[in-house]
Amino acid sequence: MTEDTKVVPATNVDAPELSIQDIVLAANIIDLGMQRGAFKAAEAAQVGKCFEKMVTFIKANTPDTATTTEAPAEEAEAPKE
Repeated sequence: MTEDTKVVPATNVDAPELSIQDIVLAANIIDLGMQRGAFKAAEAAQVGKCFEKMVTFIKANTPDTATTTEAPAEEAEAPKE
């Protein structure tokens, strides 16, 4: 006799979440690291490209604060270069 094994999907597993504010924070950390010399010169171009991609993503996915009053400008603002 063979036993039928049923796979029961987990229902209480929380899916990982990543918000725009998390990405803004990461971009700010990269910017701060660059300012403080945390990266070697050879790594600067690669880190800069990653930073620029993050800023572009943030700008594309952040609602315009001039028309929306829900989020404060500080939270939705892209990191300053």
